[in-house]
Amino acid sequence: MTKKMLVIPGGFVPYNDTVTLLAYKRLRKMDYLMDVLAFKGKEDRGILKELLNDEEYHKFHVEYLCDYDNAIAIAHPLRLPLSLINMYRYIKWTYKKFKEGNYDAIYTSSVPGISHLCGKYIKKRYPHIKWIASFSDPIKGSPYKDDPDLKKRSIFYRIAFHVGSFVYMNDIYEKAAIDYADELIFICEEQRDFTVGQYSNKAELLKKSTVEPLTYIPEWEMYKTLINAPAVSNKPKIAVHLGRLYGLRKIDHFLEALKILKAEDKDLASKIVFHQYSEIQESDIKKIKAYHLEDVFIIHPKVTYDQSIELMKKADILVLFDTIMEGAPIQPYLPSKITEYLLLKKPILGICESNSPSYRILKEEGHNLVGNDIELIKANILKLI
Repeated sequence: MTKKMLVIPGGFVPYNDTVTLLAYKRLRKMDYLMDVLAFKGKEDRGILKELLNDEEYHKFHVEYLCDYDNAIAIAHPLRLPLSLINMYRYIKWTYKKFKEGNYDAIYTSSVPGISHLCGKYIKKRYPHIKWIASFSDPIKGSPYKDDPDLKKRSIFYRIAFHVGSFVYMNDIYEKAAIDYADELIFICEEQRDFTVGQYSNKAELLKKSTVEPLTYIPEWEMYKTLINAPAVSNKPKIAVHLGRLYGLRKIDHFLEALKILKAEDKDLASKIVFHQYSEIQESDIKKIKAYHLEDVFIIHPKVTYDQSIELMKKADILVLFDTIMEGAPIQPYLPSKITEYLLLKKPILGICESNSPSYRILKEEGHNLVGNDIELIKANILKLI
C-alpha cells in the first residue's frame, strides 16, 4: 500500500521561488503520493517544462487556496484583515483536507511560518502521523526582524514593517515545529546550529535534526546545460547577480570598493560590468548614482528561472551578495543560487563574512574570491579583471 503525505509548503512549483524549488527537490525523492495545498504564484514556463518531463512529478496533486501575494505579502497595513482571513482559511482548509485524506505524514515549511502552525494543529489531533518540518530560514532570533534604519523610514513603512514582522515572523511558528515535529530538516549546519541553539533542549533537538544540502535535479535539462555550458570571454567581462538585495544583503562595502576602483581607473567599464537582476534597495540605488557607478553597476528587473539560467551561462563571473552579520558567531542564511553557481565552474565573487555557510562552501571550492572587506573586495575584482 502506497503511503500518502499532505504537503503544506506555502508556494509550490512551477512558481519560481527559493522555497518552492527547495520543497520540490526534497519531496520528489520521498516514497509517498503527495497532495499539495499551496498558494498560487505565477507559473515559470521553464520550470513547468521541466516538471512535465519529470517522471517524479506524477506523485504530486496540487490544489490552490488563493493568490500567493494576497495570502503572504503585506504591502499595505489595511490588507492585514485580508491576510489574517486567508491565514485562518489556510489552517482550516489544511485540517479539513487531512481529515478527509487518511494521510501517513505531513510536510511543512518555515516560509511561510503559518505552514508550521498548520502542522501543529494537525499533529496534536493525529499524534500517530509523521511530521517533517523543513527550514529554509530561521524565525526565532531572525536578524531580519530588525531594521537599523527604521527610525528614518516613513510612518507608513514602520507600521507595515511591525505588522509584517508580527504576522509572518512570529516565534510561535518555529516553536510549533520545534515542539511537535518528528523530524527537522535544515539546508546547512550553520542554520541548524543557529536554530536549535536557542532552545534549552538542544541535544534532544539535534537528534531529530537532519541537514539536507541544497541540490539540483540531474534529470532536468536546464541543469545539464549549466554543467555543459561552453566557456565565454566577454569584453568587458560580464558579472551577474541574480536575486533580491534587501535587508541584510548589504552591498555597502562592494559599492565603496567599486567607487575606489573607478576613481583609479576611469576606463573601468571597458573591463568589467556588474549586472543586478531583481529588486534592489532605494538606498543602494542612491549610492550608485552618487558614486557615478551607473556604467559599471547596471540594474535590471527580475527575470524568470529559465532566463536566469541563460544569463549565468553567458556571464564571465557570478556574484553572490550574502546576508551580512558582522561580528555574529553564526550567520544562518544560505542563498539557494549557490547550487547553480557551483555547477557552472565559473569564478564566483562572494561578498560574505567568514561566519556564513556561503563563505565556507565557496572557500572549499578553492578558485572563488570571497570576503566583505573593502580592500579585499577591490583586490578580488582586480584579480577577476
